Amino acid sequence: MLSIALMLLIPPGCEAPASATAQMALSYDQFDTRAGEDGWRSLNGRGCTDTALALLQRYADANQARLSPAQRHEIAFHAGQALAMAGRNAEAIPHLERADGADADPAWRAYVAATLAFLRRDAAGLAAARTALASHAPGSSRLSFVDGFIACPTTSYMQAAHCALPARPPASR
Repeated sequence: MLSIALMLLIPPGCEAPASATAQMALSYDQFDTRAGEDGWRSLNGRGCTDTALALLQRYADANQARLSPAQRHEIAFHAGQALAMAGRNAEAIPHLERADGADADPAWRAYVAATLAFLRRDAAGLAAARTALASHAPGSSRLSFVDGFIACPTTSYMQAAHCALPARPPASR
């Protein structure tokens, strides 16, 4: 009965991918950038947030011993980011807090702080994190995302993250 009830909670097309076990053996970069419908990014992009989160957590658990601290921080960030993309900001915050650490690169810490400040609607914290990010990584592409958070502070994470990105030129015919 319980398994039937749980199956009803999983949106169609959001079942755990058949390749999940095989993905546990991938290097972190292969897992993180996996193309195709069964990668965590694709699952999240299709609205399968909980399945993407489960895949991220399963990978982190299975590979804890071989992941660097930076990779563990990044997996936690991706979990928070997936939740923020789904509009689940309160759930995203604890994951993003785990993405920070004293052992992390200062630019990374500033980016995480900016993301947290945006989700918390903390304008002063966001401005301070943007200044820190610019000083540690002046040419970082992440500055555009943070600028979007500043430019569109009351929108969703997805809208704000793209708010300050340069417009793409129209496709030529």
